[in-house]
Amino acid sequence: MLALGKGAYLGKVLDLSQADGLLAGVTSYREGDGAGLMHYHENSHLSFVLRGGGVEKRRSTEYERLPGQLMFFHAGEWHQSVNKLFPARNINLEIEAAFLRQHGLTEADVNLSVLKNLHAKFIMLKVYKELLTADEFSASSIKLLLLDLLSGVKGKAEASKAPPLWVGLVKELLHDRWNEQLSLADLSAATGVHCVTISRYFPKYFSCTFGEYMRRLKIEKSLELIRANTDSLTGIAHACGFSDQSHFTRTFKQQTGFLPHQYARL
Repeated sequence: MLALGKGAYLGKVLDLSQADGLLAGVTSYREGDGAGLMHYHENSHLSFVLRGGGVEKRRSTEYERLPGQLMFFHAGEWHQSVNKLFPARNINLEIEAAFLRQHGLTEADVNLSVLKNLHAKFIMLKVYKELLTADEFSASSIKLLLLDLLSGVKGKAEASKAPPLWVGLVKELLHDRWNEQLSLADLSAATGVHCVTISRYFPKYFSCTFGEYMRRLKIEKSLELIRANTDSLTGIAHACGFSDQSHFTRTFKQQTGFLPHQYARL
């Protein structure tokens, strides 16, 4: 098994930014460069698939990684990419143990933030935007982006309590009908919980308001549709439940830092 030190990946690292215990960069993979070797990393890291993808093996499990997907890897966690699609590009954000200690965080907190927050993917795209900007503010901006992502989960990974039953029902409904114009009344009718209760406690369990969650969910789905390249941006806007392309474009830029056509070319 191959051990990879700080900043080392099986592909070529581009657009690198390093400061204060964080290392961000884009890794480009081409066929024959050893991308399929079993390995682990010295530091934990977040990895967002821009292009390519493939099948990832971790311990006894296998799962498909597609463009637009984000994963967290613990320090020392071995993994292997098989059936990789080339050329491939990932945005990686490496987190040293010293950074976590300094901010009172754990790897479990980072993992929870990926699982809990829809906008974790958008944070990674904003990190990439900073890598492309590459000015004197970029390193600090990347740090603030990560801390913003982690602000809602600090210390909660080890002591989280099971949410009320209605929270799971609401989440299932939103993800099943993500491209519809749902209202709080719809959620109330489906769960038997009063609209006021859902509205009051929604930010506690979803880390944002109802409206913001729906916008994030629609844009998250659009990432996959844009990468599939089977429809126009107007068609994607309508498929995601936006009234027109301009509304979709504004929301996409607000969430990711990129315009839809810019993301399509990354």
